[in-house]
Amino acid sequence: MAVAKQNMENGSRKVRSLALLALFFVAAQFFAAAHAGAYGDTDHLHNGHPCIVASIVKKASDMDVAAAPEFALDDHAEWIEAVPLPIAPESRTLRSGTIRAPPVHV
Repeated sequence: MAVAKQNMENGSRKVRSLALLALFFVAAQFFAAAHAGAYGDTDHLHNGHPCIVASIVKKASDMDVAAAPEFALDDHAEWIEAVPLPIAPESRTLRSGTIRAPPVHV
């Protein structure tokens, strides 16, 4: 009984920790969206210090990343062409007649 109770407590502790972690990430997304809505992309200060969020966004947008190449999709996909269905071979059980039982050894 004590082991089962301890396992339940460990399981509920994991669930609580996971829920708190998920809540933390959702709250961080909410505050980041609210901050971006309030200040936008402009450089600004908080209590005389430059905004960390704005500087991170600026550094991420200034990264030297090659642009993705443009490609055109064909209007005809070759792998969608119609293929005739295979013909199933005739079943041998229909030609053999009735099914017989194995011989009885008396």
